[in-house]
Amino acid sequence: KQWYQRRVREMMVASLDPLPDGSIDGRDMDSQFPEAKLEVVIQTILRVGCKSISHLSVSLNRFRDLLIKVMPNQDAKVCCLRITFLFFETNHQLMCIMIEKFLNFQLIEPSCIVSWIFSPDMLPHFNRLYLWQMLESTICYCIKRCDRIKVELEKSKAKLKEKKDQESVAVDPDIAEKRKALVQAAEEEVGHYVKLLEDAELSQKEVFLIVVQRFIMILTDHIVRSEQESRYTQTLWFRCTRDRLRQTLVKHRREVKRYMVTLQTLLFTPEVEPKILECFSQFKGYIA
Repeated sequence: KQWYQRRVREMMVASLDPLPDGSIDGRDMDSQFPEAKLEVVIQTILRVGCKSISHLSVSLNRFRDLLIKVMPNQDAKVCCLRITFLFFETNHQLMCIMIEKFLNFQLIEPSCIVSWIFSPDMLPHFNRLYLWQMLESTICYCIKRCDRIKVELEKSKAKLKEKKDQESVAVDPDIAEKRKALVQAAEEEVGHYVKLLEDAELSQKEVFLIVVQRFIMILTDHIVRSEQESRYTQTLWFRCTRDRLRQTLVKHRREVKRYMVTLQTLLFTPEVEPKILECFSQFKGYIA
């Protein structure tokens, strides 16, 4: 119980000040974020919270402000994911849950999670099922967030229409003034949800573009290295990874269709390897 008291949290913040801004072992003292402090905070929160999933949720919620403070940029958030993955290296199910917690508490953006999944550190785990579960959870989070905001936006628009109808039939000046204020408040609410939806859709587009881009990069790198070393190109790893790209496009075709022009212009260009372009060509035929 003492762990969750404000006094203990303030003591923890004060104890971080003497730590250097680089990594604990001095590997990267030029870091643009306090890696040593981040490592101490993450390790402490996870050790206290790993008793159960509810403990993890409470710990992340109570120390959300502190986590935001020690994760000022994307590099810090990717580092947080790396530390968390090492902490749960024998329990990948909990790591999948942590990804959802980071997203739901808005501690880490979906684009950061995608960048970490496709980072060199995760290459040994690249075709593991738990990694694809994390990627799928991240994509689904973006889609569900957009859908949820759209529902709230429609409710706000309906509420605004109702308030305007009431304002138009007001006779008494005092009542008319009050109803005008209600209309203004409803308009501000609609504007708020419009802004939220724009941001969510932009984030969703960014996630899909990063996912496809990283798939193309990693598959292209495999083909180039294989040809340089005179090795067989279409290995089991290559086919599995390419099929994951195909699965991602097909499963989320409703969203991907909105970005077809961008994908074809920026990513699936004629310079891309034909074996990779084949996936996109098959997808275009599928949705035609």
